Amino acid sequence: MAENEAVGSLIDIAVDPLPGAQLHDTLRALRAEFGDVAPATFYGMPTFVILSWDTLREFFASNEEFPGGEVYKYQLEKTVGRTFISMDGTDHDVYRRLVTPAFRSRAAVRFVDEELTPLAHELIDGLVRKGEGDLIGEFANRLPFWAISRKLGLPEGFEDRQREWALAILSEPSNPEAARRAADELSEVIAPVVAARREDPGSDVISQLVTGEFQGVTLTDEEVHSHVRLLFAVGATTTSDALSNLLWTLLHRPALLERIRNERELRPSVVRELLRWEPPVPLLPRMALREGTIGGVVIPAGSMILAGVASANRDPSHFDRPDEFDIDRPDADILTFGFGVKFCPGTHMAKQQLLAALEVILDRLPGLKLASDDLGAVPSGCNLRSVSSLRCEWES
Repeated sequence: MAENEAVGSLIDIAVDPLPGAQLHDTLRALRAEFGDVAPATFYGMPTFVILSWDTLREFFASNEEFPGGEVYKYQLEKTVGRTFISMDGTDHDVYRRLVTPAFRSRAAVRFVDEELTPLAHELIDGLVRKGEGDLIGEFANRLPFWAISRKLGLPEGFEDRQREWALAILSEPSNPEAARRAADELSEVIAPVVAARREDPGSDVISQLVTGEFQGVTLTDEEVHSHVRLLFAVGATTTSDALSNLLWTLLHRPALLERIRNERELRPSVVRELLRWEPPVPLLPRMALREGTIGGVVIPAGSMILAGVASANRDPSHFDRPDEFDIDRPDADILTFGFGVKFCPGTHMAKQQLLAALEVILDRLPGLKLASDDLGAVPSGCNLRSVSSLRCEWES
């Protein structure tokens, strides 16, 4: 067996969680040994991991040679349905324009002010009186799902199932039965709302989806269902995971936590640095439709490719002291949300949600610190990276 095959066979990005520093140590070692592109495996399949900032940015820009839609057809389309992220070319552009207006800057600010911040206070209300609790299970895992549900106009009463549905949907490649069951259960909630909005549109996102039109194209009911499932599975999950990583990072840096409690103007920098330092999607899968070259490495047609966002964001050729969490570093040009035509349309919304959640926690939980019985969970996962638990206490 060749040396690169031996090394690649040791790491299965899909199943090895590489908790804590293991992920970044592994990516750093691969970059040191192989350079810009390294071998690994993904669900047992040979794959290529892009590790450097320059090469990854070039890769994201190479939409014709390495389009993003194909891998989502394999990963999600059977369960989620056909959405703009599994499309390329003109279809992608048209459907993206139909779906994303509600997530642009002004709409995001309005949503955070009117919906998310009050929800964050509602969740914190239940925690304040206790003086202790799990900020992941009782806050980070709930807030983005509750918020997107309200924004969509879905009925209340399903809040405790939403993250469970989303994670099950995302498990399609490894557990298709659970993914299909979760998608069906979510669709049972969506269907009556879509039907009602067809008859009497309101101001919520589902109303915008059913009434939207661009270049003569409108969404069918099933396409509306598919995009709602997508918002839960991809949008809310990644925001929830990023929030868990943010809280973990700050609670393990008490001096920094106290600093941003007193200096509000630094809080956006904390969010920005977190998204560089510990992104919720460290390795983003893609597929090569035809043979191409990345970083001097020939990629055969049909190969899996992993966009090593977590590695590129810590590339020492692009960032000074890349492994340090430093909120005072200059505004970093990170690749967490992609680049080019597939740049994530929910970027501003995600940042605004993280900032609003952080501000509510800092304003409402004085003396916040890790509890003595905290289980010591760390960020874990290569596809989706989050913290499972964070036991904390504060002055009640």
